[in-house]
Amino acid sequence: MKEKIQKKDIIILTILWLSYLTFNGILLAGHELWRDEANVWLIARELSVPELFAQIRFQGHPCLWYLLVMPFAKAGLPFQTISVLSYVIMGITAGIFVYRAPFYPVTKLCCLFSPVFSYYYSVVARNYCLIALFLVVLAAFYKDRKRKPVVCGLLLGLLVQADTIALAPAGLISLMWLWEAASESVHKKQKNAFMQAAKGLWIPFASLMLWIYEFHGVSDSPEYQMQDLGFTSLLTEIKNFSLHILSRMTGVGKTADLLLILLFLAAGIWIGVKKKNFFPVIVAAGTFLFEALFSVLVYQLHIWHYIAIVFAVIWCFWILLETDGESAGQSGSTKEAARILPEIFLIIISILMFVQWNSAEESSSLQNALSGVYSDGVNAASYIRENVPEDSLIISTDVSEASAVLAYLGKKYQFYYAGNGKIEAFADYTEEQKSGIEYADLLEWISDTFPDKKSFYILKCEQNCISSFEPGEENSRICYETMTDTAKGEAYTLYEIEIP
Repeated sequence: MKEKIQKKDIIILTILWLSYLTFNGILLAGHELWRDEANVWLIARELSVPELFAQIRFQGHPCLWYLLVMPFAKAGLPFQTISVLSYVIMGITAGIFVYRAPFYPVTKLCCLFSPVFSYYYSVVARNYCLIALFLVVLAAFYKDRKRKPVVCGLLLGLLVQADTIALAPAGLISLMWLWEAASESVHKKQKNAFMQAAKGLWIPFASLMLWIYEFHGVSDSPEYQMQDLGFTSLLTEIKNFSLHILSRMTGVGKTADLLLILLFLAAGIWIGVKKKNFFPVIVAAGTFLFEALFSVLVYQLHIWHYIAIVFAVIWCFWILLETDGESAGQSGSTKEAARILPEIFLIIISILMFVQWNSAEESSSLQNALSGVYSDGVNAASYIRENVPEDSLIISTDVSEASAVLAYLGKKYQFYYAGNGKIEAFADYTEEQKSGIEYADLLEWISDTFPDKKSFYILKCEQNCISSFEPGEENSRICYETMTDTAKGEAYTLYEIEIP
């Protein structure tokens, strides 16, 4: 009878996983890649590994995602490959979660089809999918850390390189592991426990040193703005951003968000008391507070970062539910009540995030994912490929937005940035890429630099660095124009201009 139940569970879980893959595959098929995805692809395509490490401090993300994308980009594969990569990573993550996580199927269902697992990480190809992967794998593997410390350490080291916000869960999990090993060495007289843990713990530490090297010159970037606040003001801002994070994720009011926090603490502390282990709660809470602190001091984070908090919570409850050391003498109803609280929290947060995902003010909504236009880069690139000769002089008015067009065109086309007169493939966010130019000066530069050219093209983006450019001039014509609203404001007008 037990075997039949197990087989039935496997069938249910397999249907759940395949449904997830199908749902996100549908979303993937209709996704237009945008500038943040394009910038990674172009950096991975254009730069060598040493050049990449010199560039990273201007980008804000560690090396792992770029290195993972680099072989595909350099092989000349289509730009859409980066979305397939993200989809595969989240498909693997979802599979591990479905088959290994100690949660009820209904909880897994709610998580999989909410923004926790769907769309943001699986379809929009960003490095954040790596945070989900490594936290889920770490949760599944953590009980084996003593037998295979190097593997656990490697996972933590990779998590450090997934994204800067992953420093919090990676660092706190490492400290949790270190504390456990030290406690066993001192209190349980297991002399080998600390040395066994050290075999793995050196890896996240080394990865942290690499992270420091990657961002040692981050203050050179104009995007980096460190705030200087007094202690009282800092605490106030952390509180405000903590509530903002929850509001952005759930779309509910302050009172409901506070109740969510209380539910998490009740679930974590109750099970922590039973299992005599509070460290997982500290990991999840610390990840949340780190994002609030980072938003206050450095850069205001967004929904992609906030979703990582939920994966830290999943890791927390997963570890607590699988931790040995449950207190004796508790009734079955008491144990079940403690067991059900994490499930309730994950179900509620998933449902609230799903509702928020479908709200009218959400630019990356499910409705937009199914029937809207995320970016018009793919259509502008298609027009250029079919109608503009490869050796044409094409000038863009914004490097970042133009990258969403250029990435689709492969290496056959080059875009000059009007503001500095240089070939620019990707945004490095330096002041030079923010400079502007008068239209008359642009014409003079073209005449001097390209005396044989009879005409040129201007790819006008939403951000326009060319002053005094009047689209209706006699020697210009509109070749292509975005005719619909886009979720990310990536609309384009392509002008062909005859040189007077």
